[in-house]
Amino acid sequence: MTRGFDLRLPEPERRAAASLGGRWRDLLYVPGPGFASPLDPGRYRSSFVVIPADGPAVRVSSLVVPAFGGELCRLRLEALPGVRIERLGSFFEPARRGVVYAMSADRATAAARPGWSYEGPSLQPQFAGPVHVALIRERVRGGVGDGAFSWVADRGLAVRGADGPEGLLLAEPDASEIAAFTPVVGFYRALLDPTTPETPGATIKELLGYGGWTERLDIELEIDRF
Repeated sequence: MTRGFDLRLPEPERRAAASLGGRWRDLLYVPGPGFASPLDPGRYRSSFVVIPADGPAVRVSSLVVPAFGGELCRLRLEALPGVRIERLGSFFEPARRGVVYAMSADRATAAARPGWSYEGPSLQPQFAGPVHVALIRERVRGGVGDGAFSWVADRGLAVRGADGPEGLLLAEPDASEIAAFTPVVGFYRALLDPTTPETPGATIKELLGYGGWTERLDIELEIDRF
């Protein structure tokens, strides 16, 4: 008998995801160590906050659970009726880098260290609106016989402005609360288009964070457009 795990978004979080379709006033992040990686430029890891033109802010992070000898995850979306944006950095106004709290004499230090904050061009033209949102769902099977297992999980959101490239918000299986954001999908295109050739070292299994699993995993991806 196959053991199964269901990590699809509950209805309130699905509504929060759908609410991101439209114009964005800002896209914020929590600055700090590990935000940017020199080994994977253009990919950022943090907890993110989308400020829609209409409706409450939405926090985007990951929910991680242990299962089948590894870590599974799904995207987590939480409506924030109030948010103190002065503590957060902005992808729309890169000069706003937020605040990193540290055990120092003044207890608070500006996010000035390299890699702790966003230093690229403003993403406002890309996501000012209207933004189209699609949900990425993975269906995975592994094991054989009595050791067979499967799971389904809502892993990410593809986000695309009217005239800009497609970006990706993706849950991370190695750190709860932390998601990944790529303004331009690049080789992550394989998660959005099954006809895209896989890149050696960046297969779908590896892009989803399962490269360390020794078991063979059969992975199917679905795109659900709101």
